[in-house]
Amino acid sequence: MNTRRRSPQRGMTLIEVLIALVLLSFGLLAIAPLFASSVKTGSSSNQLTNENTLAREKLEELIGYPATDPRLAVPAGDNAAGPSGLTTTGTGSIVGHTAACDNDLPTWYTPSSEATSKATTSPGPGWYKYPFSRSYTIEQFGSDLTTRIASPGTYFVKRITVTVRATMGPFAGLRQTKQSVWVRYRDAS
Repeated sequence: MNTRRRSPQRGMTLIEVLIALVLLSFGLLAIAPLFASSVKTGSSSNQLTNENTLAREKLEELIGYPATDPRLAVPAGDNAAGPSGLTTTGTGSIVGHTAACDNDLPTWYTPSSEATSKATTSPGPGWYKYPFSRSYTIEQFGSDLTTRIASPGTYFVKRITVTVRATMGPFAGLRQTKQSVWVRYRDAS
């Protein structure tokens, strides 16, 4: 008689499956905060990229103007021009304000039509606050590149510094980018 012996097959018990699921859920819960922080980091990185792009765009625009352009003018008796509300004190500090240096970005925008507005209040439904503000300063320096020259004195170079701040997003108001360039204009005094 040929009898075959069956090897005992053993499967997983319900208890073993439940223990495996509990261990798996603990592992997933442990790495869940990493996903939230990676989303925040990605958003912050995107915000900084946009700030740098806006700053570089303005620098390139300003560099293209002749030295006599009013947007690059320093008020008479001042050593620099900056946005309204700029307050600095101390030796060698920036003195001077001009409206040309104020925020030139819109206050509101609507994504559906890509329209923008500088209104102080929302123009209506579907309009959102613009997420950035941008301003710049113009400083005049002598040939040593450390001495600020008051206008209308003879200067050697101008330093243009563009500042872009986030007005909303993950780090609104905390993060900003500043980019500067030294420019010697051909028609400078």
